[in-house]
Amino acid sequence: MKRSALLQPLSREHHTGLVYVKRLQDLSEQGSDSMLSYWAGICEAVQTDLNAHFAEEELLVQGISEPLLNRFQEEHRQLRSLMSAQDAEGVKAFAILLKDHIRFEERELFPPLEACHYDILQRNRQR
Repeated sequence: MKRSALLQPLSREHHTGLVYVKRLQDLSEQGSDSMLSYWAGICEAVQTDLNAHFAEEELLVQGISEPLLNRFQEEHRQLRSLMSAQDAEGVKAFAILLKDHIRFEERELFPPLEACHYDILQRNRQR
């Protein structure tokens, strides 16, 4: 699906997030130690990147009335909590939710935002 220029940078960042998820899931199949070792090495960078990404998305949708934004905001809250996980179950839960959340945004949230709220997105981007 062709993404509008306003949302293309976010979609590119989503791709990076999916790369992290895939690596975490592959390593979890090899055992928790491998996954946790990888997570320890990338956790700080992931937290920095995702917190900035979430802040940008949240700024972009300010003033938009869209029922899907309730899920969007709740999943951001959950992901912020899970991204500081130190145990295998928490990291796995983070990876699963991040993958599901990215798919949700790309497939369900972004299309109506582009179709119905493009002017607000554009105005918010210029802030």
